[in-house]
Amino acid sequence: MTAANARLLTTLLSLAADTGSLSDELHFAGRDAAESVPLDHGAANVLRALVLPKAARVLEVGAGFGGLTRYLGEVSATVHAVEADPVRAAAVRFRTRDLGTVTVHDRLVVETYDLAVVQQPYATRNLLEWIRERLSPTGALVVLTASRGVAGTLAAAGLEVRRELLCSPGHEVARAVRGPEIDTELPRLSAAIADGPANGLALLCGPGAAALWPAYRLATYFNTAERAAFACTRADVVRTGEGAEVRRVPLVPSQPVGGISVGPCADKVYDAPTMVEVLLDEPERVAELLAGWRDLVRAEASRGVEALWDLVPHNVLVDGATLRPIDLEWRNAGAGVSEVVERGVLVLADKLADAGWSAAADGGSTRDLAGWLGVLIGLHPSFVDSALEREVAFSAIGSSGTVHGTHEVRKAIAEIWRTRLERTVHGYRSTRVGAGVAANEDEVAKR
Repeated sequence: MTAANARLLTTLLSLAADTGSLSDELHFAGRDAAESVPLDHGAANVLRALVLPKAARVLEVGAGFGGLTRYLGEVSATVHAVEADPVRAAAVRFRTRDLGTVTVHDRLVVETYDLAVVQQPYATRNLLEWIRERLSPTGALVVLTASRGVAGTLAAAGLEVRRELLCSPGHEVARAVRGPEIDTELPRLSAAIADGPANGLALLCGPGAAALWPAYRLATYFNTAERAAFACTRADVVRTGEGAEVRRVPLVPSQPVGGISVGPCADKVYDAPTMVEVLLDEPERVAELLAGWRDLVRAEASRGVEALWDLVPHNVLVDGATLRPIDLEWRNAGAGVSEVVERGVLVLADKLADAGWSAAADGGSTRDLAGWLGVLIGLHPSFVDSALEREVAFSAIGSSGTVHGTHEVRKAIAEIWRTRLERTVHGYRSTRVGAGVAANEDEVAKR
């Protein structure tokens, strides 16, 4: 990071009205990756995934611009944040200025700590030995790193790694934090929530390490990217007596915004592909599966399912002859069966076009593909325009958290959609996308 970036970040933090760990004001303020990462809603996700000790005295070494510090100060009794760089230290103070739990230091403070958090560059043997001697009898150390080589330094300092957690795409802004066991126990789900390689690690050490990550938990993953705070969620993958379950909850309880909200949901884990996966491998089943999905939407609506808006094809598993809805977190108070069906066909066409799935619309546009899919279940091709209008309105609210002053956001999202609908789809290639329990990333604003 350049000195100019550092000064700008410090200035942003000094002027921000909301410096919370889920501040929308900060989340959308960064101009590039260097500025965005410390301000991201997900900057503290790796710690959010842990069960932190209550009323803890916490030491953080290498506080940076305060992304982790802010979260620690919100959930802990006392936080000593150590940051030697004066510009960054000032940024941390601005980020935590309304918290009486945090003090920022330019050197280590001799205390006893229940939790210590250390970033890799500071994980020297001398520091780790110093921390080991100052952990409480039930204390724990978390080292955030991109390299397993730190384990050797920890061992030399007399600290055993009790648990290794994989962070995807990295620990700076983790979408998923998972134990290695999930790769063998639930490989389909593991691939879905990781969505790529794990470039970060959280190494848990010390006598209290086991309590940070319950034995029954396999992974925790988050939807925080490009979402306003009211719509951010976490999902825990846990073992149960009948296998495994995904339990999803909002990060903060919030009232609906323009009729849009997210809510809790729980799904049993099935080793089954999504409709998107099946269509990519078996395109001849398109009419059968679309009709089955439409009937599923109707059936769930008759049961009064609140999260009908999310019952789109990539959130439906094809488990033999049974279609199973999953990941139903989004609510839209203004949407009924017809609106959900139109939305599902629109989003399905977009996902299939991404994979080069053209079917009867070979050489046509994504709009043509959506129209053709709609005709298969009785929709007139003109439905695309009304479905697009609703999707743009939904995405604007989900990504900005308000219905007011979103004209420019809507305009940008609409332009993204128009470009995607106009692209030509050439030929089908059998490329598997999605996964058994797909993370719910259907907002086009994320692209």
